[in-house]
Amino acid sequence: MKKFVDYIMAQPVWKVVLYGLGILFMIFNPKIILPILFFGGIGFAWYFAKKKPNAAKRNIAAIASVLAVGGAYLVNPNIASTKPEEQAQATHFASTPSKNDESAKKEAEAKREKEAKEKAEKEKAEKAEKEKKAKEEQERKEKEEREKKAKEEQERKEKEEREKKEAEAKQLAAQAESAVQALENNQVIENIAPAQAAIANVADQGTKDRLTHRVGLVQNAITVREQQAEQARQAAAAEQARQAAAAQQAQQQQAQNQTVSGGGYYRDASGRWHRPNGQFASKKEIASIGLAW
Repeated sequence: MKKFVDYIMAQPVWKVVLYGLGILFMIFNPKIILPILFFGGIGFAWYFAKKKPNAAKRNIAAIASVLAVGGAYLVNPNIASTKPEEQAQATHFASTPSKNDESAKKEAEAKREKEAKEKAEKEKAEKAEKEKKAKEEQERKEKEEREKKAKEEQERKEKEEREKKEAEAKQLAAQAESAVQALENNQVIENIAPAQAAIANVADQGTKDRLTHRVGLVQNAITVREQQAEQARQAAAAEQARQAAAAQQAQQQQAQNQTVSGGGYYRDASGRWHRPNGQFASKKEIASIGLAW
């Protein structure tokens, strides 16, 4: 016994409390706990003797089985003595119509009505919740469908606008190409401005740069031709002036070298008059024959 007490004292507090609760449960519920305690004690005694030898635990299990047998013996007389009293009470309740039965029926009926009402309210609430969720789901789907259609319509409009702009850009590029080709075919200054105006409407920067380069080449060619033409005009004018000067000089030389008819006087290149024999003539002599000095 001392070993048992020492063993109990050596256990943690929670185990001692658990043992105490088990004893109390055994006292107040002997018909349930005693068979469990008996068979459990036998099983644990065998387990701690064969499977996992432990003398202390084996002894505790054996003591529990013995206590269960003694408890069953002590409890049975009390149970037997209470049976006649219970039978008498049962006979009394069976022989006398009691108001408790009517009250119990009313309570049962009220309980059934309450349960039926609660069930109906629950079903109604569940139905309302389902309808609410179904409505929300339908609204969500309709909203998604509207958003989808709006998005598709927006994409369609954007596509049409993009295609329209692309077509306009292609048309403007084609017009600019035609204007540049016209300039290249007829390289005159009057065709430069229309080509540049058409190029300004081109959206693609690469196409614009390419056409601008071609116009620049034509402008350079026109400038070179104008410079060459100007140089040719200047050369022609210089040649014409030279020829005119030469003709004038020849005429003067011829006039100076010509022989005066009648008297035979003539003028040399320096403008001096000579007699027919080559001698210089005086001014008075020239004036006397009617010639200009």
